Amino acid sequence: MATVTVRTAVAALATSAATLLALATPATAAPNLRTPFDCGQVWNANTRTNHNPQLSVDFQRGDAQGKNVRSSAAGKVVTRRDLGGSSYGKYIVVDHGGGWQTLYAHLSAFSVGLGASVSTGTIIGKVGSTGGSTGPHLHYEQKLNGTVQRAVLNGKAIAYFGNTSITSSTGC
Repeated sequence: MATVTVRTAVAALATSAATLLALATPATAAPNLRTPFDCGQVWNANTRTNHNPQLSVDFQRGDAQGKNVRSSAAGKVVTRRDLGGSSYGKYIVVDHGGGWQTLYAHLSAFSVGLGASVSTGTIIGKVGSTGGSTGPHLHYEQKLNGTVQRAVLNGKAIAYFGNTSITSSTGC
């Protein structure tokens, strides 16, 4: 009887240790996320405290309508939806692995289908003003395990809260 109790205790300890190790595994490092536009284009990355979600970025410029939107990193298109005249309107979510995803909203058109594998710089849509948008721009989010993070593009942190001028080097 004592042998069974010791074996049970050892098995329970081994299971607990394995669970603790799994929980202690560090988060996967963020992929090298690139600016989601054509090479050389200059965009204003706007962030503000009243944005929803707060850490999202609105990319703006005078001639934004119809500009290419490119995937910030390689991954798989896991969402392609059209919410009509509300919220994000036409939007795409790309899963980059390790819990990292990017969201691209207010698109005027889709260029990839649901389930498509994309490379860094693949054209996934066109800038628009769909959904709850008040003018052409790209609403952009970087998420880790479903939570929006402060955006970092081309290794440069976007200013919170304010404006950052950023030149795309994607595909250069």
